[in-house]
Amino acid sequence: MTTCNVFVSDVAAGNPCGVVQLDSWLPDSDLLRITKDIGLPVTSFVKQCDGKLYIRWFSLHSEINLCGHGSLGAGAVILSRCDFHEVTFDSQYGQVCIFRQADSFAITLPTWKAKPSSLHRALADTVSDVVEVFHTRDLVLVLPSVDDVRQFSPAPETLLQIPNHHAIIVTAKQGDCGYVLRYFAPKIGIDEDIATGSAQCSLAPYWFEKLGKTKLEVTQLSPTGGYFQVQKASKKTITVMANVSFRDSVSQ
Repeated sequence: MTTCNVFVSDVAAGNPCGVVQLDSWLPDSDLLRITKDIGLPVTSFVKQCDGKLYIRWFSLHSEINLCGHGSLGAGAVILSRCDFHEVTFDSQYGQVCIFRQADSFAITLPTWKAKPSSLHRALADTVSDVVEVFHTRDLVLVLPSVDDVRQFSPAPETLLQIPNHHAIIVTAKQGDCGYVLRYFAPKIGIDEDIATGSAQCSLAPYWFEKLGKTKLEVTQLSPTGGYFQVQKASKKTITVMANVSFRDSVSQ
């Protein structure tokens, strides 16, 4: 087992994950038990079969889908042990490709189409002003300023009242070339995530259009912080770049 921090910078500690390579799949109950024993927000389980690599992600609460930082962590571990440039994981949610990019690692992710939404009544007392509300897999609140995002303080029980969404994201413009976010997913046992790769599937297309850019810098305003660079790869995909620091047996 290897542990690493993903989306780190000089001022951001990033999001920790565990990476466990298996010879064969264990029962889900065993995978969840191992995740809880490791005690990190997410553990990625990787198995090789017939020349392919398969990946699954577990939070401390349950199995989850399309975990960006868990995928980057697993890819970084494998690439740091080999001399090839990229690795592709198969999952029940599709393929995930991790590749080297200079001194960092990157992941190609899909973009998710935004649909108009309204502010749920449970959030009415939590925010004083909202620029825009839309949803993808997640419910996204665009707030007026970076300070509004930083000061957003919902109770987990409030967020649990909001149906049909994987998580709640709040975001705001940061200068002319970036944005900030926070990410709350109590339904999968994560009251507030530290640094969330998959959130960019919802946010990057929105901010590319609003800011007229194809490459943006992103800061996640969690207690320990996360730092990303996102770039438009195609009409339907983005590239999310990350620095990864290893915490035990593997070094970059």
